[in-house]
Amino acid sequence: MLPRLDPGERLLIYGIGNPGRQDDALGVRLVERLATMGLTGNVTLDANYQLAPEDALLFSEHDVAIVADATVATEATAPYDVYPVEPRATTAFTSHALGIGTVLELSARLYGRTPRTYALAMPAYAFDVNADLSPLAARNLASTVDAVVAMLVDRSPDDAGRD
Repeated sequence: MLPRLDPGERLLIYGIGNPGRQDDALGVRLVERLATMGLTGNVTLDANYQLAPEDALLFSEHDVAIVADATVATEATAPYDVYPVEPRATTAFTSHALGIGTVLELSARLYGRTPRTYALAMPAYAFDVNADLSPLAARNLASTVDAVVAMLVDRSPDDAGRD
């Protein structure tokens, strides 16, 4: 389930993926769809092929972060899975293609803060080059967009006293 947000919290929705590889683009497509909706308030939308060290600053400037990405269909439940991510230093061969936990660790070390962070994993079924989303992935994406919009509406100031 997507996190409940308090009114006024600064939210980052960060999509990861390769738009040229069919369902691998799910995270980027989510951000693109949300960008067309004219979201207001403290919502930042960003997307890239992968996370990089310089993303630590962007994460540090938010209270909550949701990182959306495709995952192999056998590793997620449709239309999406959500799970918390904690800061975690990892060693890698390259300084790029960092894990979410590593970016959070950098955020804590360099800027003294990290947001509450969640991975949003959307099942991916096909990875052909320069192809549209597969029908199943497109259906899951539509459901995920609806869920994210509902989460954003749920944190409106009018709902501040609700349990």
